[in-house]
Amino acid sequence: MGEPIQVHDLAVSFAGAQRPYVEQVVEECRKLSLSVLYDRDLNVELWGRNLIVGFRRIYGGKRARYVAPFLSHAYLSTPYPMDELRTMLVPALDNPDEYILPVIVGDVTVPEEFLSSAVGFLKVEDFTPQELARAFRRRIPDSGSAPLTETAARSESTEQVLRTPRTTPESFSRYAELDSSFRYLTEQFKRAAPRMSESGLVCTVRNSESELRVRVERRGRVLYGIDIHVGGMGRDDVLNFVVGTRLYGGDRSNGTATPVFDRTTGTPRLEMHDQSVFGNRPGTWSLSKEQLFEVLWNHIVDQVQQLADGL
Repeated sequence: MGEPIQVHDLAVSFAGAQRPYVEQVVEECRKLSLSVLYDRDLNVELWGRNLIVGFRRIYGGKRARYVAPFLSHAYLSTPYPMDELRTMLVPALDNPDEYILPVIVGDVTVPEEFLSSAVGFLKVEDFTPQELARAFRRRIPDSGSAPLTETAARSESTEQVLRTPRTTPESFSRYAELDSSFRYLTEQFKRAAPRMSESGLVCTVRNSESELRVRVERRGRVLYGIDIHVGGMGRDDVLNFVVGTRLYGGDRSNGTATPVFDRTTGTPRLEMHDQSVFGNRPGTWSLSKEQLFEVLWNHIVDQVQQLADGL
């Protein structure tokens, strides 16, 4: 017989962009004796198994008494989180008011079939991780391995959750984050470049202290090029992107990324002003440096694949 499956007080579901904030919430919940099911605690349990099936079991009503989806634009556009949301809707049919505790991230409209407009929710912008953890602790009855004393229970049931100001840390430096992001992109492109050879392509990466040049060739023909400069367009606090097949420098720009501090997640981010780097209509995106590299690399792969197929 296998070991009995622990039923947790809470399971959290989120898109990768919200991980820094959610991870802090999980830590604070555990300090309050809440038992929380968090994906990184399941690495060994799900090792070698079908992740989709595994997570469906987690959010299907048998592994946690409550689930908290952190609903953001990224959540609603990513397959894994949406599968988790659809899964948790099944047990919610039998107990609609006592299973899903939705948390809204940013200015997002959740389709009615996933979250009724009549359902109450909390907004990330209104709570620090500590405050949200306390809200979970009060909302989930008889939670935690250590029950509250009568006095503590009475206090918890009547105490208000008071907001505190969210400010940018004094230690935050836009230029330090700029340098860190540039170094990260340089390292990741150098690590990823050899992968292009698997498709019969050559990817070269050259860099100086303030410039990164990436070229993808096939039979000596440049299929894609991107230059990333520290500073540009009259500013010294941005990453400037120039894309094309023939790049000769100059004062050009297909987009810029400015380091900012996201007070919602409590982490540095890059505010990407995209003119044509990603090939989309102009827009503004908030990305971590890890997300920025992933988006850049995937776009390069898509572009090169289309061009290579045409040769």
